[in-house]
Amino acid sequence: MSRPLRADAAANLEKILDAAEAVFDEHGPAVSIELVAKRAGVGLGTVYRRFADKQALLSALVHRLLEQAVEVAERHADAPDGLVAYLFEVGALLARHSGSVARMWSDEQVADLVARSRTAQAALVEQARQHGAVRPDLTAEDVAVALWSLAGVLDITRGTGVHAWRRHLELVVAGWTNSAATVGHPPLTDAQMREVIRHSPSAAQR
Repeated sequence: MSRPLRADAAANLEKILDAAEAVFDEHGPAVSIELVAKRAGVGLGTVYRRFADKQALLSALVHRLLEQAVEVAERHADAPDGLVAYLFEVGALLARHSGSVARMWSDEQVADLVARSRTAQAALVEQARQHGAVRPDLTAEDVAVALWSLAGVLDITRGTGVHAWRRHLELVVAGWTNSAATVGHPPLTDAQMREVIRHSPSAAQR
C-alpha cells in the first residue's frame, strides 16, 4: 500500500497536472515537458520524479479526465433526461480539456475506467428508452461513437474559440429523439467497439 504524499509533494503534483492540462489544451500533446515544468513553476527534475516521461504524464491526465466523465454519467444515471444532460456536461468537460481527449478511450492505463464509462452509458440509454425519451434502437455504442466524433470536432477547433461542438451535439440528440427517422446502418456491436479501441491511432502509438 503506497504511503500518502507529503503536503508539499501533493501540492506539486497538482500544480504539475494543472499546468500540463493547460499546456496540452493550448498546444496539443506534442509540446515539450519542459514547458509544463515552466508553467507549473517547478524544476524539470520535480516533474520527472513524479512521471517517468511525457506518456506517463498524459496517462495521468487522461485518467483524471475520464474519471470526471464517468462521475458525470453515474450522477445522471437515474434521471429521465440524464442521457442528454450527461452528453452536454461531458461535452463541456472535454472542451475544457481537449488536449487529453485523443487518448481518452484507448490508453491502456484507464481500461477499468473505460469499462465503467461504457456500463454507465448503457444505463443512461436504458433509462432514456424506458421513458420514451430516445428512439428505441439507440444503443450505448451510439453514445460512444457520438463522443468519438465530438473529439474530432474539438481537435480541429482547438484554440479558435469556436463552440461548434454544441451544435454538433444538438444535431446528434435531435437524431436520437426522432424515432420516425430511418437509419440505414446498424449500431456497432460490443466486439466491434473493442476492435476499434484496440486499433485506434493513439493505441498504436503506445
